[in-house]
Amino acid sequence: MTATLAKFDFKQGFNRESTQYAEEGKWYDGNRVRFRSGKPENMRGYTTKVPAASGKTMPTVSGDFDGSARALLAWRDNDNIKRALFATPDKVYEFNGGNLYDITPITTTVALTSCFGTSVGTTRVCCSDGSHGRSKGDYVYFTSASTTIGSNILLNNSVYAITSIIDLNSFTISVTNTAAATSATSGAANFNYYIATGTSVQTQGLGYGAGSYNAADPTSVGLSKITATGSNALVTISCAAAHGGSANDFIVFKNTSIDSVAATVGGNLNLTKSAAGGPEFPIVSVNGTQVIISAAANASASGDVTSGFNMTALIYKQADGSGSGRSWDEAATLGEGVNLDLTQWSLDNWGEDVILNRKGGNIFYFDVDASTSPTRATSVTTSPVSVNSIIVSPNDRHLIALGCNQYEASATVSGAFNPMLVRWSDQDDRTTWSPAKENTAGEVVLTDGTRIVGAKRSKNAINVWTDNSLWLMQFVGPPFTFKFSQAGTNCGLAGPHASIDYNGVTYWMGYDNFYSNSGQVTVLDCSVRKYVFDNLNTTYYDKIYTGINSEFREIVWLYASGTSTECNKYVIYSPEQGYWIYGDTFFTTFRDREIFNNTITTGATTTGNFLYDNEPDNVYTGDGSTLVSYIESGDFDIQDGNELMFMNRIIPDFDLNDSKELIIKVSPKQFPESSVVTTVSKAIDNTTKKIDFRARGRQAKIRVSCSSNGANWEWGSIRLAFQPDGRR
Repeated sequence: MTATLAKFDFKQGFNRESTQYAEEGKWYDGNRVRFRSGKPENMRGYTTKVPAASGKTMPTVSGDFDGSARALLAWRDNDNIKRALFATPDKVYEFNGGNLYDITPITTTVALTSCFGTSVGTTRVCCSDGSHGRSKGDYVYFTSASTTIGSNILLNNSVYAITSIIDLNSFTISVTNTAAATSATSGAANFNYYIATGTSVQTQGLGYGAGSYNAADPTSVGLSKITATGSNALVTISCAAAHGGSANDFIVFKNTSIDSVAATVGGNLNLTKSAAGGPEFPIVSVNGTQVIISAAANASASGDVTSGFNMTALIYKQADGSGSGRSWDEAATLGEGVNLDLTQWSLDNWGEDVILNRKGGNIFYFDVDASTSPTRATSVTTSPVSVNSIIVSPNDRHLIALGCNQYEASATVSGAFNPMLVRWSDQDDRTTWSPAKENTAGEVVLTDGTRIVGAKRSKNAINVWTDNSLWLMQFVGPPFTFKFSQAGTNCGLAGPHASIDYNGVTYWMGYDNFYSNSGQVTVLDCSVRKYVFDNLNTTYYDKIYTGINSEFREIVWLYASGTSTECNKYVIYSPEQGYWIYGDTFFTTFRDREIFNNTITTGATTTGNFLYDNEPDNVYTGDGSTLVSYIESGDFDIQDGNELMFMNRIIPDFDLNDSKELIIKVSPKQFPESSVVTTVSKAIDNTTKKIDFRARGRQAKIRVSCSSNGANWEWGSIRLAFQPDGRR
């Protein structure tokens, strides 16, 4: 019998609710492909929107920003300037005019003098501020710092992360330059403290958020002798008692009183500052009650100091070798079964300006026309102090807080916190939150759930989700202002950014299903549901992010899969064609092309965090690198597998740009659970008319892939020549 050609048109979308054999006649798997008129094609690529630069200055920063973005907003201001604003656990950034600006709110500003200490040969700077209240990883922005410290270090108009906490009155930062001199008390500056740095890692029962970051109690010991050797940086510290220190721990010498005069050893080595706290010194080795440290500078003379120390030694553990207690750089334990939420943000426009809220904190306001330099988001000081998320109502413009402090006559704005409370300000007034006859401020407590997760504006109502239900919030005017009606139950929202409105219909990801609401809550028929939810990292529901790609009429969900702690997968739904696809990603947020000429995203990579133009026209690389794409069919057979197939020819149907190539593979096997017999792999390009080969099996699958840099391909139908080849 002669092999005859049969045309294969696989069903659009990915279909893997069952086994690959059960999904016969359908596409089963793929990556970086979508469908147009039922046929697959590869997706376009991306380019960095703000190129990386060397160093970060204020207020402009390089393209590499601190932290992974959790929320992204794009808009045009009243001067028709395109803007984007996004927030990370570390900072808040605004993009306009091709530049990226740090607009992180400042909580406290303190003017200090004689506040810096340096050790020659190190990049560590000790900063003194009584009762600073900071933690490791927080940021401080120095202004009015005109004095050079350590002979060559200038901190003015620079932002630094706090690298360690010495005590309540001192912390350290790391600078670029190595100090050319040791200084004990020098310099003056304004310390502008950013809002406390949040976390990207959600933990259960322990975490740096459970207590002060470096909260280990140091060992405090008195000193009996300090020995220095001329022309040597090693100094031997003889302690009056057992110290418990070891190599790689570090030691801080603290004055016994604020008025003490610091001791000088070795002729030129000053180990403390006259203010509280001092430079850190690494412990090189220990010998009984002796500790040998590196002072970073060579002593000018040899000798012992046995009296007049005016200081004690504080030894901080870098690692807890005993297996008990909490070390210097170890997370605090809060208790089993207690979840510490990761940092999340919500953003919304207030006219041309922006309202911001970091989950659990107060509300901030970014005025695009503010005259300050740099322009920053500032606190709405009259708002509730603890808010989980915000949204602005359309038309009537009320600022709405979701999960926040309730109104109490005695506490007014910030009474007891209620995670099920919806509260709103006076109309067109973001600062007035206390209900009164002369305003429309108010609040309502929702039911059916334990907390409000998020909200999304839609046709004629704001959708408000708890962790179990959906409510519709509609403006009705005085005296009630808003009306609430429950639209569904057992349909809670997985994360604060897990929903989107598309053409008046709301779509969202729940805890085990995808849903829509067009007047009635409906569970979406999803052909990849099992694939998505079986691999979803449920610890990171809060990182799920939803966007729209209106060019292709797609709804996009980004999520963390497997053991990943950041979004590493996407799942896409086409509301108009009804298909589902998925693939790999590194994007953490997603915004449609209504402002810029393409969708914009933020992404977390091994080289940093960047803002991206996603799928710009005619770009099929990832910042110039090759993007691999593929699609694979379900298994197919003849006569339900009663006969073996003999295959010997493929006539492909495709479009491909010049000088690129596709790889087509045919993988036959004997039974659904058998190994592939022999994979036939052929490269095809625009000169390929047909492919001759020989393969035999009871069933087979077809895979089309592309790893050519800059390739743009579309796949049509395929004709495969085969014939029955017996039963064995």
